[in-house]
Amino acid sequence: MVERVRMMSSQPGARRSDAELKAIYDDRYAAEYDPHAVPRIERMRPFFELSRQDVVADFGCGNGVLLEVIGPSVRQYLGVDFSDAFVRAAEQRRDASGFSNGTFYCADIVDFCREHPSQLDAGFALDFSEHIYDDQFVRIFTAVHGALKPGAPLYLHTPNREYFMERFRERGVLKQIEGHVGVRDARQHRELLARCGFSNVEVRYLPHYLYPASAFHWLGRLPLVGRMFRARLFLTCRKEGGA
Repeated sequence: MVERVRMMSSQPGARRSDAELKAIYDDRYAAEYDPHAVPRIERMRPFFELSRQDVVADFGCGNGVLLEVIGPSVRQYLGVDFSDAFVRAAEQRRDASGFSNGTFYCADIVDFCREHPSQLDAGFALDFSEHIYDDQFVRIFTAVHGALKPGAPLYLHTPNREYFMERFRERGVLKQIEGHVGVRDARQHRELLARCGFSNVEVRYLPHYLYPASAFHWLGRLPLVGRMFRARLFLTCRKEGGA
């Protein structure tokens, strides 16, 4: 999601209601969506295992930018988001790009997954998990697990809570990004994904997608303090049962 600082009045640390969270992702938010989204996602493309026969789902799809990156590589792309504004923007982006294999749903992810049991060849949750609380994470990704075929991968990209800028935001030194209610580290993601039924979680640390922030990534190799310079997490996990 686009990195827009918190505008809503909310007591620090207080949980926002579903209505408050949904209100963030309005027409203005969709119109201001991250202009760097395509290169941000393109750099993940080498980690995706895709086939022209695959049916894939993009959970929290936003304005459907992922379709531009993987559309030529899959049979069918399904984008799911609860924001009317984002789904409209995604459909406009799809039509302008000329893709015919993308369909967007303004729907609850859990309801969508229940309607597609064991049907998906891959799932994507890119810059989405930081927008939901732990209990929502477990409910949503348990449903995602049920919608994947046995052996199918889930790809998840999200900010790393250990990154120094996220630490500053957590301590109030920097303003928190609007809607980021669940920024986590790799361990926390592994634990939550295990609760959802996923196994063999592979973690890659990616540099920040913007320069000069990406220039700090090499410091991630340092002992002890290195974890504070790994900006982004890219996780791959699978539903068990594949060949």
